[in-house]
Amino acid sequence: MARAVKSVGIVGGGLAGLTLAALLAQRGHKVTVYEQDKWGGKLRREQVAGYTFDTGPSLFTFPEVWQTLLARLGESDPLEWQALGGLGLHHTPYGAVPLPVPPEHPLFGEWQRYTRKAAPLRPHMLALLTTPPRLTDPRFVQASRALLGVLFPHLSAQKWLDAHGFSPALRHALAAHALNAGLPPQDASALYALIPALVGQQVYRPARGMGAVLDTLRHLAEARGVGLEEGVAVRRLAPPNLHFLGGTTARHEVLVSAIDPQRLALLRGLASPSPLARRTVSGVALYAALPQPAPLPPTSVLPPSDYAAFRRDLHAGTLPADTLTLVHAEGHKLAVLLSVPALSRDLSAQHPWVQAQLGRVERVLDVPHLQRDLRRGADLLTLAPLHYAAGGHAGGAIYGASAALLRAGPFHPQPYRLLRRQGQQLWQVGTGVHPGGGLPAIFGGALIVDQLMRESGV
Repeated sequence: MARAVKSVGIVGGGLAGLTLAALLAQRGHKVTVYEQDKWGGKLRREQVAGYTFDTGPSLFTFPEVWQTLLARLGESDPLEWQALGGLGLHHTPYGAVPLPVPPEHPLFGEWQRYTRKAAPLRPHMLALLTTPPRLTDPRFVQASRALLGVLFPHLSAQKWLDAHGFSPALRHALAAHALNAGLPPQDASALYALIPALVGQQVYRPARGMGAVLDTLRHLAEARGVGLEEGVAVRRLAPPNLHFLGGTTARHEVLVSAIDPQRLALLRGLASPSPLARRTVSGVALYAALPQPAPLPPTSVLPPSDYAAFRRDLHAGTLPADTLTLVHAEGHKLAVLLSVPALSRDLSAQHPWVQAQLGRVERVLDVPHLQRDLRRGADLLTLAPLHYAAGGHAGGAIYGASAALLRAGPFHPQPYRLLRRQGQQLWQVGTGVHPGGGLPAIFGGALIVDQLMRESGV
């Protein structure tokens, strides 16, 4: 029997909202996406001195999740991919460590020992990223068993790394990837300590930039008849109705939130406290057009020199002496991404703390005149925590609220369905629901919600 066509309203036109919209429209539903600002959420295209910069996610990993999404949509891959060869050069206090570690490097033997420990989990990553987390699903149970077999009994990234006796340089470099969860290694799931091994050399970027992913998702949605309403702000969400600024209302049989869960709670009139200690990090992103190309590899990583001090500063809301810094270079284009506590600060490039971090980049990477060049305001775009707070979690927390270690990674802290009663359905999708995995988790989360909605009759 044919499934009844539903009217579906999705609040939030980021990558998760657009992906789920395409999936639901593929199955025949009438879908409208409402976005208060610009399409793409954290991923958007900006112009600086004639150069195009893609903000937000900068690397593409676990490509099998993208292929699974395209297969469900019945599409071939329209993107041309550039292989980056790894996660970049990590400048630790103990020396520079490229990840993955190449055979000629002194740490290669230790790297091989590390990758062997993670190897039992690699065949299960697609299941962990795309399968509903329930004990009745054999694929999820098998994948979870493999995950616990690799991690147990060390639940945090820091404890897992300490327990396996890696050298200080490799341990320090690997610990930086806890920030994929928006947390210091002491607070992040041990799964994030395994990311470099699980990713290996499978790190990509579209030839036309990360913005090409957004363009593709918009095309996939529009080609299936999805209505895209940009610049439309929801002031109250009361299923089945959406109430907009300006006084208009829309009614849908099914509502989906693709915004941060805390922001959703506020739209529903519910209390949603957000203590600082439970927030993930925010960021300061600097996008600069340099007078001369920077002599740098595509990706450089400067971890905090002292993770314990870094954690104390995050929990106290103070700016750390040095922070996790990602540097992406491409010709005249340079992006510098700094992790900061989620406190809605308006940190400009001229702020003394930002200048101190740029000075560290200049020294460590041996890039003379970087601070001078970045002071040229006309050639620089800065996105501060206030920017991330405008459409997301309190304080600009990029991954929303943190979860207990047992609920981190694939054991999602947020339910996918929030409400189901006569005439009222409310679901949610996105980074705050399926956290800490970057683009694979965004696409995987949309695949999961699409499956659960289909099973429920939507």
